[in-house]
Amino acid sequence: MDIRVLGPVEVCEGGAPVPVEGAQQQCVLGLLAAYHGTYVPVERLIDALWEDDPPKTAKTIVQLKVSQLRKTFGERIASTTAGYSLAVPPDDVDLVRFRRLAADGRAASRPEPAVAAWEQALEQWRGQPLQGIGTDWVRQRVRMPLLRELWDLLEEHATALIELGRHREVPTLLQGVRHEEPLRETPHALAMTALWHDGRPAEALKIFHDVQRLLSRELGVDPGPRLRDLHQRIVQGHRPLVPRQLPRDVARFVGRQAEAERLRRLLRDGRVAVVAGAAGIGKSALAVHVAYRLAADYPDGQLHVDLGGYGQGEPVPPERVVPRLLGALGVPAPGSAAEQLDLYRSTLATRRVLLVLDNAASAEQVRPLLPGTSSCAVIVTSRDALRGLALQGAQGVRLGTLSPGESGDLLADLVGREPIEADPEAAAELAELCGHLPLALAIAGANLVGRAGLREYIKELHADRWSTLAVEGDAQATVATAFASSYVALPAQAQVLFRRLGLVPGCDFTADSASRLAGADPGTTRRLLAGLASAHLIEEHAPGRYRLHDLVALYAREHCTEGDDDPGRLHAYYLHTLRAVARLHAPSVELLPLTPDDPPDDAEEFAGAEAATAWFHAEELNYLAVIDHASGRLLWRLVETLRAFMYDGFLPDVIIALADRALAEAEQIGDRAGQAAMRHTLANARFMMNEPRPAVRHSRVAARLYDEIGWKTGTLLALSNLVMATASLGNLQESLANHERLIRLWEAYEPTTKLAMALENYATILLWAGRSRDALERQLRSISVRRALAEPPGGQARAHAVLGEIQLSLGDVGAAMEAFDRGLAAAGSGGSQLAYTLACTAVAWHLKGDAGRAAELARRAVRAAGDDRGPSSGYDRAGAALARVDVSLGPDERVRLLEEVLAAYHGKAYPYLDTRARVWLAAVLMEGGRPEEAAAHARQALDAAVRYGMRQLEGQALTVLARACPDRIDDARRALELHRQFGHRLDEAAARAVLDL
Repeated sequence: MDIRVLGPVEVCEGGAPVPVEGAQQQCVLGLLAAYHGTYVPVERLIDALWEDDPPKTAKTIVQLKVSQLRKTFGERIASTTAGYSLAVPPDDVDLVRFRRLAADGRAASRPEPAVAAWEQALEQWRGQPLQGIGTDWVRQRVRMPLLRELWDLLEEHATALIELGRHREVPTLLQGVRHEEPLRETPHALAMTALWHDGRPAEALKIFHDVQRLLSRELGVDPGPRLRDLHQRIVQGHRPLVPRQLPRDVARFVGRQAEAERLRRLLRDGRVAVVAGAAGIGKSALAVHVAYRLAADYPDGQLHVDLGGYGQGEPVPPERVVPRLLGALGVPAPGSAAEQLDLYRSTLATRRVLLVLDNAASAEQVRPLLPGTSSCAVIVTSRDALRGLALQGAQGVRLGTLSPGESGDLLADLVGREPIEADPEAAAELAELCGHLPLALAIAGANLVGRAGLREYIKELHADRWSTLAVEGDAQATVATAFASSYVALPAQAQVLFRRLGLVPGCDFTADSASRLAGADPGTTRRLLAGLASAHLIEEHAPGRYRLHDLVALYAREHCTEGDDDPGRLHAYYLHTLRAVARLHAPSVELLPLTPDDPPDDAEEFAGAEAATAWFHAEELNYLAVIDHASGRLLWRLVETLRAFMYDGFLPDVIIALADRALAEAEQIGDRAGQAAMRHTLANARFMMNEPRPAVRHSRVAARLYDEIGWKTGTLLALSNLVMATASLGNLQESLANHERLIRLWEAYEPTTKLAMALENYATILLWAGRSRDALERQLRSISVRRALAEPPGGQARAHAVLGEIQLSLGDVGAAMEAFDRGLAAAGSGGSQLAYTLACTAVAWHLKGDAGRAAELARRAVRAAGDDRGPSSGYDRAGAALARVDVSLGPDERVRLLEEVLAAYHGKAYPYLDTRARVWLAAVLMEGGRPEEAAAHARQALDAAVRYGMRQLEGQALTVLARACPDRIDDARRALELHRQFGHRLDEAAARAVLDL
């Protein structure tokens, strides 16, 4: 199929026209084709058809037009909530073909293939885009931008034709754009240049005078400097010496389209363009490539000078460059340097010359060589950003590494496409080993010539990167040489910092972390980092955060690092800063106190908990990398700090893997403190993963080891873990007895959040056991301790949620809802704590009889839990609550949700939550008229409740059984006595209601 929009909208298939009836259908099809590859919103189609005055039925009409088009195009008209799109191969649309051919021409290394591609591109045009259809919106938003694409290409095409000497074709080629856009000067200048070089100066001058009259009449201005300069040279009939000094262009230039376009735009705007980047990044190749593309715009020649900024010798001073440039322009150089400079600028002032100043070392080296007028274009390349040239209006074009696709294209160009396509995984690995650096890829390509495959060379790279990334017999064709010249050019203090940055194990660094390596204050370090960034040895990839390219980091580590370069201060920085963050982020988590065996304090300071937590997340990959490289005491000290973050999203399984390694090392060297800290950490992490049995084992060992080394607080913390893990296994009575002893031990100390947590955990186990009155007393004491200690909101959120659950179990719905409201106010904007509190609140509103409010809160709980389905995510409680309270879901969906929750609990130690969910499932089945299934689940819940001593759930299961099975009315009497004994007023009422039936 051939869909044409570069003219009247037409469709052909198999050479025969396909009718598209009506202007509105054509307009819709034209828009879909013009935006091929994206979805066009309905609102945009309405604008195209009616602009500011759509009918009320506009959306319906658009849908009708699309439906009519589908009769012809079928599934090739695709739709989603985003809008409609044309799902046909790109080359089926003339606009897409035009853009592809235009890009092919721009990517060509010589004018001949560029012209051939552009001629095919221009053949796609048959008139005005979307001719004769649409509103003014179509003209402004679609037609005019497409015409500008055409006019830009016509100018590039004309430039290439002039470069090829095909001058006679240019005036005809540009006639249309000169007529359509008479105020656009570039087409007039190109037509004048072509006529002049074709020996027709009178016709060229006529164009100038026509434009002069037009500008005077329409705008009251004279032609711009380009046209005036061209006019003067034609009048004088003077053809000066035209230097053509550009080095050979790259045979097939790969990538850099955005950078090349920015460079062309800067030059056409009369700006000095600085192409900056690291060694081997391809700065000179880009500069020369673009210079060839623009050569025809500068008929007085192209000059090129290698300023030797990073060569073997000293950079070439400006006073040695100027005489060479004057000679190239055919002008004898006078005696003094000042006179030479004056003559150089005067000569360039009357000419249009493109000047490439390659490999500059500094702004001071370049500044004297800049022409005095904007009629000449200047490209400067440097490893330094040359920010000082901004005073002369210079702007930068920064080059980074190639993308993986561009790296593959470059390798294919160097070694042929066959070996790349034969083993694409090897090609990708090779590009990665080369760091996607053009110089490294070019050297690899040279070394691969004549080899059968890539794998053997990759093995050599793994064995010795630097020797392999070199061309034998060419001392300059090595990546190490390129980096060495950048390193040698650094000031001494910057060299020290650069080589020590090779010791950084993480992915990036800040001035604070780098200052530990520099041995300087952060302010001095920032200045050094700015210099390294300006030299493109490091990159500021985010504000205040820097990184090294992989090969640069490898070079720093293997070629620059000296014996006194020690990462110890960096490791100390991460250890002490992590501990400082832990104290602010989770003050209730205590870590084993430091001793003289640990490095001296070197922590970063933070304004508060929010700033500390932000540092923790920003530095995650870095401190994990430090941990990966650490060993012995430093290793377990670092891992221990992570215990403060596992309750706030840091993955417990990551901590388990790190703690296992640290424990093994501590056991090997007999470090009992390290063993205790890692056992404690593993106990916490295993409990978070809902693995109470290993948590019990690690807690017992941690308590013993803490006792042996004399840290009583650690002993109590390990025992706290032990009693909670015991409860998770269903041993509620054992856990309650241990809690009594544990609280007495904590009460022997000054009141701390540890006592508050022990009381809260005790209250939770009492709640599970159905002893709600006792639970209420302990939880009120816990909250009192927290209030006296002015605990941060996070702990208060959970404390009030637990209090609300206890009050709800006692039937005091009003008090429970007040507690939940306080919990919600402290819970923050998301996460498991918010999901848990919302789920509890939903149940409270359900018991109060407000089904709508209950359902709304339950849905909010599910959203707050997010996509995390792991242990302690809150999703299980939120999902169970939603099924229990939202009757609008329908019985089958409610049953499905509760079965999903039970499946999540299967095989895990959640006896209380599992049993409660099963009781709720039995109740929902009863509400859905399925008593037999309800009875089966109620029996299972009853068995578990009796086995684990969960008396409230035992009574609830008995009540559901009595409702499901009329012959079991005695179960309701047993439930009534249970609930009356323990003060469960609402449950007591539910059992009485069954007896009153």
